[in-house]
Amino acid sequence: MVRMLAAVVGVALLGGLAWGEVVGTATAPLDGRGAREKECSLGNLVADAARRATDAEAALIQASQLRPEVIPAGALTREALTNVLLSPDERIVLAEMSGQKLLAALERGLSMLRKPSAAFLQISGLTVTFRSDAPSEHRIVEVHVGEKLLSPEKKYKVAMPSSIAKGALGYFRIFDGLEAKEGPAIADAVADHVLAVKTVSPTSGRLRDLTPPAG
Repeated sequence: MVRMLAAVVGVALLGGLAWGEVVGTATAPLDGRGAREKECSLGNLVADAARRATDAEAALIQASQLRPEVIPAGALTREALTNVLLSPDERIVLAEMSGQKLLAALERGLSMLRKPSAAFLQISGLTVTFRSDAPSEHRIVEVHVGEKLLSPEKKYKVAMPSSIAKGALGYFRIFDGLEAKEGPAIADAVADHVLAVKTVSPTSGRLRDLTPPAG
């Protein structure tokens, strides 16, 4: 009985250590505020993690997956990285799709601007130039996948949370019948990514609006 109790306590302590484990360092705050209407540093991190976890060329993360919170600069723990995700156990999936379908998904992500939208996409592996004052579904000027212009006919490996791959948030019109391979939970992907890179430096410039700021 004493041994069993000691084993249970030991497992609980190990679990606590894993939860509070420092997996890396952030050189600046990781900001999830505004994720429903603009690129944000936290969104970029999560999208990068999804792309790494599935060896994808590009990744899409819906804004509703991110809490409007800030992780301060400094040590990054599994707990902090998990707590900023709305559904940390949701699986990342990998799907192959045409450039035309990827472009349609990106247009869907920008379709509600200039209003906040749960369907707004945080991205990785992509640079999207657009005009927020153009008609909905016709806002994108050009897309680069890595260093190359997106080709409508080419097939791309794209990572995303399983919910939008199944059509949530209006993506059913684009991803209907999409075949996808299941990957890790989002929280695990993020922690593993930070463990791999060790130091996270927030990035920007993936979503480029050509429309001049109001006022």
